[in-house]
Amino acid sequence: MSRNASTNWFFAIVSGENAELARVEIETLLQMVDSKYEVSWHEKVAIIEGLQDPTDFLLQRAALLKEAGKIVFETDSLDGAALEIPDDLLKSNVGNNETFCIRTMPFLPGREIETRESLVIDLGNRIQRTTGAKVHLENPDIRVLVLAMSDRVLICTSEESQLRGELRGRRPGRKPFFHPSMMNASLARTMCNLARVMPNETVLDPFCGGGGILCEIASIGARPIGLELNWRLLKGASMNLAGIQNSDYSLIQGDAKNLPVKNCHHVVTDPPYGRASSTRGEKAVRLVEALLENAEDTILPGGSMCTCHSSEMEIPDVIRQFGFKIEYQMRFRVHGGLVREVITINL
Repeated sequence: MSRNASTNWFFAIVSGENAELARVEIETLLQMVDSKYEVSWHEKVAIIEGLQDPTDFLLQRAALLKEAGKIVFETDSLDGAALEIPDDLLKSNVGNNETFCIRTMPFLPGREIETRESLVIDLGNRIQRTTGAKVHLENPDIRVLVLAMSDRVLICTSEESQLRGELRGRRPGRKPFFHPSMMNASLARTMCNLARVMPNETVLDPFCGGGGILCEIASIGARPIGLELNWRLLKGASMNLAGIQNSDYSLIQGDAKNLPVKNCHHVVTDPPYGRASSTRGEKAVRLVEALLENAEDTILPGGSMCTCHSSEMEIPDVIRQFGFKIEYQMRFRVHGGLVREVITINL
């Protein structure tokens, strides 16, 4: 990692649930902050070079992010790493009235646990002597993370994601209304991020069901519009959205083949398929075709559409037939023979 004196270095550690989806989510969110970030990946770790600190935005938005922070110091060896850090660097990152904890995280074999434990002790002693800060293991002001990688050791300040716990609390089974077709909150949030949804924008889900995606749109601070044929599901979506503070939403009972909504910033949707989702006798692919036919009226220029669907629907071919360019296309196995596909297109 060659350091540029005019830029700062940050890191992000993603979960292992879906590596490709997690990487694309982080890179898309970084583009929303500043298009000039440079990112390199080392297994689940993103090393980010840029002028602005993206940490807060990533932690607020990314569903597949575990923790993120600033890279304070880099060295090529665990041995003696604690002694190499300049005093002024320690003082600028840990205040004398603050508390701190240290932990290490190895990402490749060959990083002996005894050496890492010794580094934690030496670094902790140095921070205490240099800054006057105190150790607090349970709820520290500053979390110091040592990333032991194949060719370098990175000493960082880190914050863990609170959003992941919030998303688990918003999973379908914990909502006021539940239906088997509802998307889990983590995937719904990821799709909103891939679509680049921002607060105060209008976002349509034309197959909203019980409102799984709508709830994440509202949680971001955007204005969700849900369209659904099934009145029972639409009432369920209303129940789920009512629990989100300050949400400004609209629900319409209607047919996606004849969209009554125009000039939205984005469409984020999970077209119906399978036994749990009724298409009222309409083939699911035909519903997506109708959505694409009306896309330029439904979505404002510069907007986007993100869909999640069964790979058996062959949606990429349908998208290309309508002349749209696919930005992202990712597949992942859900269970058994079910493979889902997430696709993003820009208008």
